[in-house]
Amino acid sequence: MYNTREEKKEKQLLKEKNGGVIPPDQTIDVPKATWMADGTHWPGTWYNSTADHAKGDHAGILQVMSKVPDHDPVMGYADEKRLDFTGVDIRVPMFAYVSREKRPGYDHNKKAGAMNAMVRASAILSNGPFILNLDCDHYIYNSHALKEGMCFMLDRGGDRVCYIQFPQRFEGIDPSDRYANHNTVFFDGNMRALDGLQGPMYVGTGCMFRRYALYGFEPPRFIEHTGVFGRVKTKINRNPNQARLHVDDDQEPLTSDAEMDLPQKFGNSSMFTDTIPIAEFQARPLADHKSVKNGRPPGALLTPRPPLDAPTVAEAIAVISCW
Repeated sequence: MYNTREEKKEKQLLKEKNGGVIPPDQTIDVPKATWMADGTHWPGTWYNSTADHAKGDHAGILQVMSKVPDHDPVMGYADEKRLDFTGVDIRVPMFAYVSREKRPGYDHNKKAGAMNAMVRASAILSNGPFILNLDCDHYIYNSHALKEGMCFMLDRGGDRVCYIQFPQRFEGIDPSDRYANHNTVFFDGNMRALDGLQGPMYVGTGCMFRRYALYGFEPPRFIEHTGVFGRVKTKINRNPNQARLHVDDDQEPLTSDAEMDLPQKFGNSSMFTDTIPIAEFQARPLADHKSVKNGRPPGALLTPRPPLDAPTVAEAIAVISCW
């Protein structure tokens, strides 16, 4: 894609040179590329498409915009020309731009494929235990919503929660909502009703996932509902060895599960597979009470993260390769 302002400028110049009329034999030649607000060219696109450098035919692109934040708080200071950040921690999370590899004849699976690529690349870069998924035109006006979503997963019994979904709300709609843009029947009616049937479906945005669940693993304590209206509850052991030995699944650590043998679908990257048990451990509820099963001890997440280096970034691109 390219900036339409560049095309308008070229049209205006042609009109000025030809008395306000664009000659029919004149063509407007504007480089089809992405331009930044400051007029510079975005490095992820190309002026002239060539083999291996074109839309739908290019290698993976990864650009780290901001580095890994410091482990210790970084306090701000008063600035006369800007806001006063005195006593405020001014650290920002690491921010990276990822464009997955695309090749002709290779189905990239649209948004689902983009999420798969982001999950794999982010596992190498940051490996956060929770993932927030938003559309490009959505935003969060309350930062505490993220903490509230995490509380559901980190509370007692929260290790069985796969994702937390926020209903969509829109601005600029007339008070009567004559065109039903709020979609209240779906979000406030159907979705809440499905919450009584093991949860609503994923609507594609406004959702916080547990990273470990996106890898396809089952929850640590799985209960099958059978009978009329699902009234009969049967506890299922994920590990057949536990069932034979009559081992309580609540007491068995997740890393000893047979699923951790890591099927071939995860690929051959040992750096990526090493992040899976770490993400599972970091998302466990805090073991602050004896009733908490499969919890993590207090202070287990205070280990500083290592800085990014060139081999790590290269591996993050390699795990989302088409081949």
